Amino acid sequence: MKKQNEFCISLMLLLVLMAGVISCKKTAPNIFNMFDVTLELHSNSPYSLSENQTLNEGDSIYFDFTIKSPTQEMYQVALFQIGSALPNFRINLDDANRHTYTGVIKGVVGANGAITTAMIPGSNGGSIGNLKDGANTFRIWAYDKQGVYLGDGYKTITVNVNNKITHIVNRKIYFPDVDSANGSANAYISLSTGETFNYQNGAANSAKIDLGIYRVGGTVTGNTALRFYTLTASPLPFTPFNISSWTKRDTKISNPQTGQNSNFLRSYYTAASIVAYINGASARRPTLTATSSNVAINSVISFLTPEGKYGLLLVNQISPNGDKPFIDVSIKYEL
Repeated sequence: MKKQNEFCISLMLLLVLMAGVISCKKTAPNIFNMFDVTLELHSNSPYSLSENQTLNEGDSIYFDFTIKSPTQEMYQVALFQIGSALPNFRINLDDANRHTYTGVIKGVVGANGAITTAMIPGSNGGSIGNLKDGANTFRIWAYDKQGVYLGDGYKTITVNVNNKITHIVNRKIYFPDVDSANGSANAYISLSTGETFNYQNGAANSAKIDLGIYRVGGTVTGNTALRFYTLTASPLPFTPFNISSWTKRDTKISNPQTGQNSNFLRSYYTAASIVAYINGASARRPTLTATSSNVAINSVISFLTPEGKYGLLLVNQISPNGDKPFIDVSIKYEL
């Protein structure tokens, strides 16, 4: 009996201790309800954005919204593109808008996401951001007087952009001079599909072929004196193969422009930006049937297809040695 009493007393003490611990438990703030800012998106214009929609290059876009902070004063509203380090666009609020602000931020789906800032007094100007092909997600939030984040209404705005380009990556074109005996090296490329062909299957596919490559000076080890030509070049710069019976696409090219890898990846991502780059200088305009200077890694060659489409070919890699020397290229062109 004594042991039973001791056990009961111990059990009661344990329950008292547990109750004390539970009563002292603190509840951490819940990030999903700790901010009382609300964001309402309006549809006052055909260009007003909803939370998710798909647009084409050149379309106008309006961030048409009302943001409210019932308990804390707002001093600034920011438009933030996910993936950026800081908001690209800020609006300073006056005393009349400390708890409610309604605004319209206007832009264009295109190369720079340009904003019409004239209708936004107190804004910092600048650009919405780079509206790239695919999904572009934005948030609109408020700051207090000290620059502390107040909330974004737990909403995001996603603009799915069709930038009217095709991007083909990492296609290998093989040097034909090491295999001129039987022509099995894929030394020809279609710019529209990225397919490569050799002399053996080229005749049957010549209606697709835009470019061929050859190496100036032959198969000297380490020789990177590489050039491009179209099948309409006269005279042909590479003559071991007889292509007189082939269909010849009237593709035009430019001489290579060096140091363009970063721009190719980050700037030339719309049809408008590609065309603007090509037409920005005479040396970039595709008027040639054969390059007269050697290509280098990170250089681009402008091209114009017989269908009237502009594009760029980027040289990613030149591997001139071994049994199968090759060049690796990526392609962007307007649809």
